[in-house]
Amino acid sequence: MRRATQSARGQNKRVRLFFALALLPFFAVFPYLRAVNNPNEFARVFTTMALVDDGTLVIDEQVQTYGWVNDLARVPSKVDGKPHYVMVKTALSTYLGVPAYWAYSKVQGLFGHHHPTAASSPEDKLGWLRSATWVMRLFAVQLPCFLFLVFFERYMRELVPDVVLRLATVAAAGMGTNYLAYTHIYASHTLYASSAFLAFAITERAMRKSPRDPRRRKVSHAFLVGLLAGACVAFEYHALFVAVVLSIFGVLVFRRPLQIVALALGGLIDVAIVAHFQWRAYGNPLKPGHELLETQSFAVIHQRGLFGVQFPNPDALKALSMDIGFGFFSMSPFMWLALLVIPVVLLSTHGPVTLRRSRRASAIVLSLVLLAMFGVAAGIMEWRGGWTVGPRYLAGAPPTAAFAAALVLQTFAARGPAWRSVARGIAGGLAIASVLSIGLVGLVYDTLPEALPRPLAQFALPFVYLGFVPHHIGEWFGWNSTTPWYIACAAMLAAVGVAVLLPAAESRRAFLFRLVCVVVAAGAGLAPAFTRPEDGSALLELHPSVQGLATSWEPPGRDRITLAREDAERYGPRRPCPWYHLADLDRIGGRAGDALRDETRAKAMRDRCSFDPYFSVMEALRARR
Repeated sequence: MRRATQSARGQNKRVRLFFALALLPFFAVFPYLRAVNNPNEFARVFTTMALVDDGTLVIDEQVQTYGWVNDLARVPSKVDGKPHYVMVKTALSTYLGVPAYWAYSKVQGLFGHHHPTAASSPEDKLGWLRSATWVMRLFAVQLPCFLFLVFFERYMRELVPDVVLRLATVAAAGMGTNYLAYTHIYASHTLYASSAFLAFAITERAMRKSPRDPRRRKVSHAFLVGLLAGACVAFEYHALFVAVVLSIFGVLVFRRPLQIVALALGGLIDVAIVAHFQWRAYGNPLKPGHELLETQSFAVIHQRGLFGVQFPNPDALKALSMDIGFGFFSMSPFMWLALLVIPVVLLSTHGPVTLRRSRRASAIVLSLVLLAMFGVAAGIMEWRGGWTVGPRYLAGAPPTAAFAAALVLQTFAARGPAWRSVARGIAGGLAIASVLSIGLVGLVYDTLPEALPRPLAQFALPFVYLGFVPHHIGEWFGWNSTTPWYIACAAMLAAVGVAVLLPAAESRRAFLFRLVCVVVAAGAGLAPAFTRPEDGSALLELHPSVQGLATSWEPPGRDRITLAREDAERYGPRRPCPWYHLADLDRIGGRAGDALRDETRAKAMRDRCSFDPYFSVMEALRARR
C-alpha cells in the first residue's frame, strides 16, 4: 500500500512539473508579424474591436485605421444601401474575445490611452493592434486551450494509466502538432479541436460509468455534449460532418427522452448563435458569407459544392497526410500510431470486459471523427489552406488522433513489462520527434508560405540560431533581449523530457532498454525533416520563401546578424574576424551576396579566424549532397 501511495505521489509530481514547464511555451511567447497581415486572425480582431467599440459587426473603421485584410465581404447596408466590410468567418471565437478586449480597452483608458483613429500616428496604431491581439489570444484561445490539455491528461488516467504514455500523448497533441502554433493565433482551430474532443470524452465517460443503465447518465452531460458538438460548427463551418458523428454518438449514449431533448437544446444554442451572426452580418440567417467574399476568385470557389467542399480529392488527401513539409503524419510522427486503433483495440482481449467495450466503442467513434476530418479537408477546394504551419484544415485533429494513438500504446503496454518498455520508448521517441518537427516551428512563427519544403531545417533552426525569435512576455517588464524566448523553448523541450525520459516504476534494465527505443524512434521520426528538398535547396539555411520574413521581423534589431554587423562596423577592416563571422551568419540567412561583401571588407585572410560551428555543419551537409 505504501509503495502504491509513493508511486501515485511520484506520478502527480511528474504531471505537475510537466504542466509547469509547458506553461512557458503556451503563455510566454507571442509570434506576431504585422507585415504578414494574417487574414485568419485580423478579420476576427477587427470584428471584436468593432463589437466592443461600436456595437456592430461592420469593420469599416478598423479597415480604415489599420489597413485592408483578406477574408472580408462587402455587404450593402440595410439603412443606406452602401457596401460595408464584414468578416467572412464563424462567429464563436470572435465573440469569446469580446470580454478580454473590453477589459483591455477599459484598463488602457484609465491610463489615458484610447482606441486609435485613422488620424493617429502609425506607432499608436501598431502598438494598440499588437497589444489588443495579444490580449485576445491569451484569454480567448491560449488559456482555454491550455486548460483543455490539463483536462485531457486527467481524462486519460483511467483508460491510459501508464504515466509515461499519458504524458507523451499530451506532449505530442499539445506541442507536437500545429495545436501549439494555432494556440498562438486569435482563430478557431484549436478551440474546435478542444470542443470536438470534449464532446466525445463526456459521452464516452457517461457510457463507461453507466454501461447498463442509461437512466444514470446525467441530463446536464447530454446538454454539454450537444453544446460542444454544435460549437464545433460555430467555430469552423467545415466541422459540420464531425458534429454529426459526435451528435449520433451522443444520442446513442444519452438515449432517454429527456436526455435527447437536453442534447438537442445544447446544439440549438449554437445554431442560434450562428444564425443570428449570419443575419446581422449578411442579411440571411441560413447562409454563410463565403459567396459574398470581396476577393472574387475566392467567392467563385465557394460557390462550388457545399460552400467550397466537394468529394475528397485523393491527391489532396495524400499530401495532407504525408507531405514532408506540411503533412499531418509526417510532421507529427506520433500520430501514425492512430491508424492502428481499429485493428489493435478491437482485437485486444486484455483488461476488464467493461473497459474493453468502452475502448472498442471509442476506437470506432474516433476513427469516424478522423475520417470526417480528413475527408472534408481533402474535399475543400483550397485544401492547402494558404500560409500555414502543418495542415490548417486538420488543426481539429490533434487531440482525437493523439488519444487514438494512446489507446494503441496502452493496449500493447498491457501485454507485459517488455511490451511496456517498447511502447514507452516508441511513444517517447515519436513525441520528441513531433515536438521538434513542428512544435519548434510553431514556437518561432505560426504562418509559413506554401513553397517552404522543410520547415524545421530551412526555417526554425536557422531562425533560432540567428536570433530571429518572436515577442515574449519579458517585454512587459522591460526585458527586451531574446533570452526569455530561449528559456520558453528550453521549457518546452524539458517538459517533453519530463514526460518521456525519466524513470517510472521500472527496473534499470527496462529503463535503459526504453531509452534505446526512444533514440531509435526519435531518429526515425525526425529523419524526414532532414531529407533533401525536392527543389534542391540547402538544409540548415533559410529557404528563399522565408528570407523576406527576416526583413519585417518583430521585434527588429536584436538578431545575431544585426548585432554582428554592429560589432564588425565598430572595428572596421582592422579586425577581419568579425567580418568573416558576419559572412557566416549571412550565408545561414541565405544572403550570399551580403556574405561576399562582408568578406571583401575583412581586408585580410581568414587563417586565424574560426568558422561558425552551425555554418560548418551546414557546409558539411551541402558537401555530402
